[in-house]
Amino acid sequence: MSSPKHYYKVGILLFNGVDILDFAGPIEILSHVSHNGNPDAPDRMFEIVTIGQTNAIRAAGSLTIQTDILLEEARGKLSEYDILLVPGAPPAIVKPLIDSNSPELDIIREYATLPSPNVHGKRRLLFSVCMGAILLGAAGILEGVTVTTHHRGLDLLRETTSRANGNSQLPIEVVQKRYIDGGVLKSGVELLTAGGISCGLDATLHLVKNLVSVDMAAFVARLMEYNWR
Repeated sequence: MSSPKHYYKVGILLFNGVDILDFAGPIEILSHVSHNGNPDAPDRMFEIVTIGQTNAIRAAGSLTIQTDILLEEARGKLSEYDILLVPGAPPAIVKPLIDSNSPELDIIREYATLPSPNVHGKRRLLFSVCMGAILLGAAGILEGVTVTTHHRGLDLLRETTSRANGNSQLPIEVVQKRYIDGGVLKSGVELLTAGGISCGLDATLHLVKNLVSVDMAAFVARLMEYNWR
């Protein structure tokens, strides 16, 4: 009798002005894992779902993305997701989302407080790329962890997190690294944050190494002709 497949359901949180490669790069990597199989763990793959306020999201560079599910519907199904990816955007895009306390921040807050491991025994992961970490900071969920972002956003991340956390006694450490396993949130949700575009690729391959195998991560890097760091 064959063993059941281990699907990792990945939600990609999109918003108008989002940087394209912050989410398209990780999607490319995870799609290769799903489509190419793996001799070490052939039963594991990723199911990717894009989430947005509207059916069509206008990403940076005037690229229109058709979302799979709307925010309001996703909020009722967040417990189904094993990974939530939050990509970034320039400060001119990110700051209005923060100032308006946008629904995207509510999605982040709700996911960050879900119990982990989930009912299938899999730990949940909150994953940000580039300035997506600023949105995590604004959501007020970064306490007692270590995080990174694009090198030009480090001060903004410190400022945003300090304002959102108020009088929290759990300090946050902001560091400049390509990516970092930053610790575990209060709920048990694990945290992975990455710097700019290529750092997001490195972090996604790191995720594949941890959830599938190092051989699969190395295979995908070779397939993409990418120098994984």
